[in-house]
Amino acid sequence: MATLKSSTLHAALTGGWFGAGLSDGVRTQLAGLATEATYPAGAIVLHEGAPVDALGIVVEGRVAIQLHVPDRGMQTILTVEPGDLVGWSALVTPHRSTSTVIALEPTTVVNVDGPALRAAIEADPVLAAAVLSRVLEAVGRRLTATRTQLLDLFARSAEEPW
Repeated sequence: MATLKSSTLHAALTGGWFGAGLSDGVRTQLAGLATEATYPAGAIVLHEGAPVDALGIVVEGRVAIQLHVPDRGMQTILTVEPGDLVGWSALVTPHRSTSTVIALEPTTVVNVDGPALRAAIEADPVLAAAVLSRVLEAVGRRLTATRTQLLDLFARSAEEPW
């Protein structure tokens, strides 16, 4: 994991929908809590059920979000493009990954330290309002997309499971 200058991280946060919707001040605060990580294609970014210690914003590349589905194994339910989030569980107790995330191609992620971000959000209502509303937007879009994907996945079954 590489540590970059805050100005470089600030610039990386500006490029996608998540960071572009934040004020310069909030992006600067996030950049001060962040590092950059790169993953080769096929690398596991997060393991389902494992502790999550950072809120990640995909800067370059693409990742697959996968769930273990009984009798079907690992299933990709969504792909995440630059500007979107991985590891939002870093902000939500019990801070464990709800899915496995795998890099589909070389991928760069800005990782905002979870414990430091939680403390900063607790101390700064302006930061909390800005970040949490963007995270909720991402989670809402993710739930809608996941629901659609799961409906499609289970519609392919020739037999009803009950």
